[in-house]
Amino acid sequence: MVHVNELSFEYRSNRILSDLECSLQPGNIYGLLGLNGEGKSTFMKLFAGLLFPKSGTISINSKSSAPRSADYLGQLFYLPDNSCLPALPVWEFARLYGQFYPAFSESDFYHHVKAFDVPRDQNLRKLSLGQNRKVHLAFALACHTPVLIMDEPTNGLDAPSKAAFRKLMAGSIQDDRVYLISTHQIRDVDRILNHLLILKNGQLVLDANLEQLAREYRMVQHVEADDEVIFRQDELFGTSYLIKNQSTTDSNLDVEFVFNAFTHSPKTNHS
Repeated sequence: MVHVNELSFEYRSNRILSDLECSLQPGNIYGLLGLNGEGKSTFMKLFAGLLFPKSGTISINSKSSAPRSADYLGQLFYLPDNSCLPALPVWEFARLYGQFYPAFSESDFYHHVKAFDVPRDQNLRKLSLGQNRKVHLAFALACHTPVLIMDEPTNGLDAPSKAAFRKLMAGSIQDDRVYLISTHQIRDVDRILNHLLILKNGQLVLDANLEQLAREYRMVQHVEADDEVIFRQDELFGTSYLIKNQSTTDSNLDVEFVFNAFTHSPKTNHS
């Protein structure tokens, strides 16, 4: 459905992304991870048609992002890292802006808003930053676009609201939709991701399903003589290791630990 082909981007002759190649399949929630300055937000803006690639293409159902056609833009919803919504009551915002998305569900929107405990008659400009973010999230989920991309979706949310977001995401998953989430707050979303994309030095160093990773790697606190250690991390209560999984059973992997391994260890190479 979504294809990224030899995608590169430069800003003032500074190469940000280099020859990215990946395909995003429906029914998956992709986590786009990377250290600060690795181009995650740039990648998402290229998806949304807000930036133009230096070379290469992004396409959804064979429609390219670069022309910014209605056919392309109608297939995605882009949630930026900060919510800035008009000075309208919540209900009127949904009525006016939902018309731009053919599959928008007003009933779903109000269900999400209620789950976030936001009054539907409240003016958006009178809401806190966190409440404003909840409305934007509720709207994004209710649009039911084939592709939903979210940059730091949990920005400004308190702990109960983050839990509500995860529950709403879990209930919104559809087999014909692609979800792409970029975040530094990995713990906020790690339980809903099933595929990781990790950017490093402008390239994808990991593009793998979590089930695939669980078959290849194991996270342990003690190593044996024949274990192949890929990465080690000293923590408050000891040391954790990422090793090659030599058993026939899948392991339980910590997404944040995997991210640290693939951004800091030269032994990890899935690009």
